[in-house]
Amino acid sequence: MSKKPFFNKSKLAFISFICLGAALMIAGAIANYYLEDDTLGSRMLGAGAGFGSAIIAVAAVNLILIKRNPDKQKQQEINEKDERFIKIREKSAQSTWYVTLFSLLALEFAFLFFDYLIPCFVVIGVMAIHVGSYFIFIYRNSKRF
Repeated sequence: MSKKPFFNKSKLAFISFICLGAALMIAGAIANYYLEDDTLGSRMLGAGAGFGSAIIAVAAVNLILIKRNPDKQKQQEINEKDERFIKIREKSAQSTWYVTLFSLLALEFAFLFFDYLIPCFVVIGVMAIHVGSYFIFIYRNSKRF
C-alpha cells in the first residue's frame, strides 16, 4: 500500500498563493498606516493589498474544490498530459496570439486617429516585443524538438 503525500503539487501551489496574498495584504496595510494617502506608493501598495486578497480568495476556493472532489483533480492531471488536450492548448495559444496582435494593431490605429503620439510609441514597442518573442520562441523550440 503506497502512502499518499499530504501535499500534492497543486495544493502546495495554492497554499503558497495564499501566503503571497497575505504578504501583499499585510504590506498594503502597513503602507497605508505609515504613508500619506495621496502618494503614489500608498496607492500602489493599496492595489497590491487588493490583488493579494483576490489571490487569497481564488486559492482558497481552489483548495476547497480539490478537497471536495479529488477525482476531478486526478482527471485534470491526466488531461494535462493527454496529447489531445496539449494540441487544443497549442491551437488556443496560437489563436490568442493572433487576437492579441490584431487588437494591438487596432489600438495603434485608434491612437493614431486621436493623435496620441506617446501611447502610439508604447503600443509599437509592445507589438515589437510581441512579434519578436514569437520568433524567439519558434527558434528556441525548433532547437529543442
